[in-house]
Amino acid sequence: MNGYGFRHAARMERIKLSSVRSTWWLAIAAVVSMAAAGAGVGLGYRSHTPAATAAQILNNSLGGAILAQLLLGALGVLMVTGEYGTGMIRSTFAAVPRRRVVLAAKAAVCGGTALAVGLTASFAGYLSGQLAIRGTAIPAASLGEPAILRAVVLTGVYLGATALLGVGIGTIVRHGGAAIGTLFALMFVPTIVIGLFGENGIAVGRFVPLLMLLNSIAVTTPVPGLFSGWVSALLMCAYAVAAILGGGVLLRHRDA
Repeated sequence: MNGYGFRHAARMERIKLSSVRSTWWLAIAAVVSMAAAGAGVGLGYRSHTPAATAAQILNNSLGGAILAQLLLGALGVLMVTGEYGTGMIRSTFAAVPRRRVVLAAKAAVCGGTALAVGLTASFAGYLSGQLAIRGTAIPAASLGEPAILRAVVLTGVYLGATALLGVGIGTIVRHGGAAIGTLFALMFVPTIVIGLFGENGIAVGRFVPLLMLLNSIAVTTPVPGLFSGWVSALLMCAYAVAAILGGGVLLRHRDA
């Protein structure tokens, strides 16, 4: 058993992730929420006067990411806390004593899965919005336009990073309900606080995940004063890495 390395740990994590029913429900819900938001936006704009622009349709079609990020973040949390809740984590550490290898395997498997789901959800939001406006005077948003493609792809990347943030928070907190509550608070509370300062909060707001999503990542043109979509997406990935590294430090010094 001491010979088990990253490859074996990753295979074990893939089996565990795919065998848990909540994984499928959360993944499906994330895609459906994005598709529903896109369709709703498109249908709402069909009779809008004056006609909406392609950028307006796309920006609003990707708004379902607000819910999808919470669903995939919860997926990341439960990938860790589920084992603590059942006591299965002891068996995992018995099979792979190097705890950081276990955490790295969880992060790799969860990150890859969440990125695939996030991209699927993001494209679902885009496509459903475009289908809903078909036959109207509203111009289509083509993926051949760099700004359109960037917004769709980076939204998927953001969703994948949120799941990794959930893995890190789950490792730090270890209790499912508390970890999900912490994740939700980190997403929404800073946004509410920054909103109290109006335009004066932009300098700080560009570091806040939800504001990065709504005003920099899932839009064709970032709000003035915020980072570009690429920088915001990388910053979100950095938050996820920091949370996982913090969890790794605690994991090494805690009892299972």
